[in-house]
Amino acid sequence: MKKTKTFITAIPFQAPNPPIKKPYKGYGNSRLDYDEAHFPIIPAINGYTEKGDDVRIIIIKKDTPIFERNYRECFLEDINKLKEKKGFASVKTEFVDVIDSEDIDTQLKLFSDIVDAIKGNEEVSACITFGTKPTPIILSMALNYAYRLKVNVSIGCVVYGRYDPKETISNKNGVYDTTALFYMNEIVNKLAEMKVPNPETAIKIMLGIGGEEDND
Repeated sequence: MKKTKTFITAIPFQAPNPPIKKPYKGYGNSRLDYDEAHFPIIPAINGYTEKGDDVRIIIIKKDTPIFERNYRECFLEDINKLKEKKGFASVKTEFVDVIDSEDIDTQLKLFSDIVDAIKGNEEVSACITFGTKPTPIILSMALNYAYRLKVNVSIGCVVYGRYDPKETISNKNGVYDTTALFYMNEIVNKLAEMKVPNPETAIKIMLGIGGEEDND
């Protein structure tokens, strides 16, 4: 059975001005190159879908006028353009509501709601750019849970968007593939389960960092 392509993102709900539409260069992953969009999740959707795919988009939502403006005026423009370009079989947008609170109960509920939204038989990708400071942690936890415990769930791509309007010609602006950090966490968990001696050395070997010790 073909997997549903599922994408999770937050849309900014604090910035007074709407997001700027801009080109995205994909750092570490050319599949993330994209001509022009408001949000970095759009290059991920473009790069990790094909014609005829069923696409689900799970959006973390805070009920504010700024969120509504950014969603209706910017996100819908992006996704409608991409839908026409790619020829998806279907696009379904769902919302995970979060209240304006930073307490631990709010964070745990957000984790639970995201996990519940991932149904199984899905390739899940996520954007960790927007939201409150704990949001990337919550998304990482939810992806780990789904990957390990949901039926037939794989991870497509985890992205982070950088844009500094003062550096419009900067070679740092763009969208970054951070998926390797997800798999590094998986490796750390496996090494701990296996009680591997000298896990730091094993990790450095896998990453290709650190030279061999000199033989004196």
